[in-house]
Amino acid sequence: MTARSTAKDLVVIVPYFNESESLPYLLTQLAAQTLLPHRFLLVNSSSTDDGPSIVDKWITTSELGGLFTNISARTTTPGGSKSFGIAVSSEPLLAFMDCGLTFPVNWLEQQSRLLNDPTVSWVSGVCQTEGENLIDRAAVAHTYGFRNKRAIIPSSIIRREVFVRCGVFKDLRAGYDTEWALHATQSGEKRLINTQIVVRYHGINYANTLRNLFMKSLRYARPSVYRKNYLAPWVYLFGALLGAVVSAALPRVGVLMGAAYVAARLLLAGHKSRRNIWFFFCSPLDFLVLIVVGIVMDAGKLVGFTLGIGKRYLLRQDATH
Repeated sequence: MTARSTAKDLVVIVPYFNESESLPYLLTQLAAQTLLPHRFLLVNSSSTDDGPSIVDKWITTSELGGLFTNISARTTTPGGSKSFGIAVSSEPLLAFMDCGLTFPVNWLEQQSRLLNDPTVSWVSGVCQTEGENLIDRAAVAHTYGFRNKRAIIPSSIIRREVFVRCGVFKDLRAGYDTEWALHATQSGEKRLINTQIVVRYHGINYANTLRNLFMKSLRYARPSVYRKNYLAPWVYLFGALLGAVVSAALPRVGVLMGAAYVAARLLLAGHKSRRNIWFFFCSPLDFLVLIVVGIVMDAGKLVGFTLGIGKRYLLRQDATH
């Protein structure tokens, strides 16, 4: 094996939950890094498959197994799992990666060089999303942006002191990264975005069937009602109620409201995907799927928000008795 440098002040934190299929590829990519960290910290987030045993076996058989630590946490969200890794580690630099991503072998080396500047608090790479099939591509267009590149927490290296000043990630399935990044930026933490480090999903980027899309939207929306100053749950709930009432009383106005909603959904997808949105205008089927996927996603969010609001209200009621 060729000798490689090791960054003694760096830990790589990777949460995983039921990722038995993607873990071998992830571990191989981590071990291939041109710069090795002090350790790789794999956080088992309440997995129910054989993922933990796969990691344990890999550690005992790999030449670099000594650099890997597999720990179990009772966390159930990516945000909570990453924060657990922050709490149990002590290294001054923390790198983050997720399962299901393909990333360059020089990821750690390139990002570490940018942190040689003491005025930089953290550095991120970018994720480019496209999708596996037409439904997945349409879902990407409505969320990440089709063929768009965006800065993300996985691929990032962050100084520990930033978490001391800004706090750790919230225990959420979705939105924890965006919310934390916005807070850190507003707090004056300098972030560099290295567009040369590009990570990509291998396999499904978001969801490849309408059923999976609905359920994923529901799961992500339900806990987000606990986010501070997050108005989307109430906008969805009152918007749906208003639409139902207007459609029942004034059907023609309801049709116009429906058309306006579809147009707004398409404009939002176009904003996120930019000029790449024209891919879906190549055929009537592609365009129709883009519309249907947006509706299914919003339906899942509406159900998730409603369940989340109900649970939050009931918990509050229980606490007062």
